Amino acid sequence: MAITYEPSPTFIIPTVDLTAYFKDPSSPEAERIVEQVRTACATSGFFQITGHGVSQSLQERGFAAAKKLFALPDEVKRTLTGDPGRGYEVLGSQILEEGKKPDLKEGYFIGREIPGNKPPFRRFQEANIWPDPNLLPESEFKDPLLEYHDALSELSFHVTSILFRGLSDFDTSIFTDFCKDPIATVRLLHYPPHPPLADPNLVGAGAHTDFGALTLLLQDGHSGLQVLKKTPEQDQWIDVPPQKNAYVVNVGDFLESWTGGAYKSNIHRVINTSGTDRYSIPFFWDGNADCVIKPLDGSLAEGYTVEEHMLSRYAKSFA
Repeated sequence: MAITYEPSPTFIIPTVDLTAYFKDPSSPEAERIVEQVRTACATSGFFQITGHGVSQSLQERGFAAAKKLFALPDEVKRTLTGDPGRGYEVLGSQILEEGKKPDLKEGYFIGREIPGNKPPFRRFQEANIWPDPNLLPESEFKDPLLEYHDALSELSFHVTSILFRGLSDFDTSIFTDFCKDPIATVRLLHYPPHPPLADPNLVGAGAHTDFGALTLLLQDGHSGLQVLKKTPEQDQWIDVPPQKNAYVVNVGDFLESWTGGAYKSNIHRVINTSGTDRYSIPFFWDGNADCVIKPLDGSLAEGYTVEEHMLSRYAKSFA
């Protein structure tokens, strides 16, 4: 049995208030939230959420940590580099869109702190790389970002459960295994201003889909995120304006594979035309490394593991 939905005539990026869902997941109001999210996932693959329970103060501490990190001298930041997925990401080290110049952004990756984790590390489960506390005190960087990671891990679990509720009549027992000991990453991003009259091949983040299951993006007050809307006449880039304290949620490759394309892992990009520095904090919920990704309807006997897909996508996009 294939997963099918009635096609929607509209391209929807709604804002969904999760308050009623968290109050009572079994209520009629919660069921309407599930339907709103399902419709968004089946059309644009994007929606924004409010009423999510992550405090504004924690979000602000996350942005403050990012700004302090990226303000460090380049020679200091370069000492914090590791394998892609941990530590500092040098400006221009990733090319997300073939044919474009290296992405005009720098980043910093923070993963789960795994008790007793020692070398040799499994890929995507390496130890975090932290700045010297004399440069960035733990109370201003490490502590708030680990607290933020915990908060977003919990929120991602709940949002994923909402998405799975929209897949009625299918065996979604994989959800439990997928969420156990997940690959889950906070990524601090800094986009310098886009140069005026810049080469059209220069972008903040090239057109791409997200590698994992789900992304929860916290934007500062500056726009730049665009989602591709495909039409028979002409493709359009649709802006996703920042909303204070809201998260932009988008479907990644794993959810599209699970649903046989019913949930859309849509192409998006970032071009920072704000004229000033832009900061964002995406959280990538990628799941258990050994979880096998294949359609829930059983149409394919074999799939690929989370780790295999992540290794492939990282190898293709990082210089």
